[in-house]
Amino acid sequence: MASNDEYEMALIENEIDAHLCAKLIAEQFPLHNCLSAFYQSTPEKSFDEWVWPLMINVLDEKLSFLIRYRPTNEIVAVIIAGDLFLECKNHPYDVSTPASHNPLIDLFDEMLDHFVHHDFDQQLKPNMILFISVVVTKFKHSSKGLAAQLSTHICDYARDTKGFQYAFVQTSNLATRHIYVKKMNGKEMTIIDPATWLWKKKDDGLSRPCKDYEGEPVVNILIKLNQRK
Repeated sequence: MASNDEYEMALIENEIDAHLCAKLIAEQFPLHNCLSAFYQSTPEKSFDEWVWPLMINVLDEKLSFLIRYRPTNEIVAVIIAGDLFLECKNHPYDVSTPASHNPLIDLFDEMLDHFVHHDFDQQLKPNMILFISVVVTKFKHSSKGLAAQLSTHICDYARDTKGFQYAFVQTSNLATRHIYVKKMNGKEMTIIDPATWLWKKKDDGLSRPCKDYEGEPVVNILIKLNQRK
């Protein structure tokens, strides 16, 4: 656990904290993510269709963290992560399966599959790549650098406790991209503009569900977790 006078960082270890963290993500993410805004996701929709299933899926791995604001004890920042090997094993990508109800799910899954089978030149193994799914900070605390602190801490923790060698992030958020590329020396692998993306699982691969999107591209980022000296 890391802490200072105002904030306290802790591992997410139980369903009560997990539920509060999932609610925070569902409430904040659509407000500050251009893709979610484009898709017009509501907090309720985000919670039910994406955040809560994701949280429950990785909770037992105990690789996700929260930050509490000490004066009020409220959770103000969250990062969710799990083992990429387990994610690919439990949810393998198959282009022949039916399209998702949400095209963005298929876009991110397709980019993940491309990374695993084309961009990453090694065989995926357990406890090798930490898959950071989302990092969110409550807006009024966004100037405190909490997302960067969580990102650094989770990578150090995963490396030091379980031997992870890399972290992998998919993002369309400029601030998140800056953290992992500029501050943590991540390498940008694949970059896709959702406006030009063809939905392979829909309409014979000719559908462009995000053609009117004008925000930032989606980026696959790989971070090498250097061993402590």
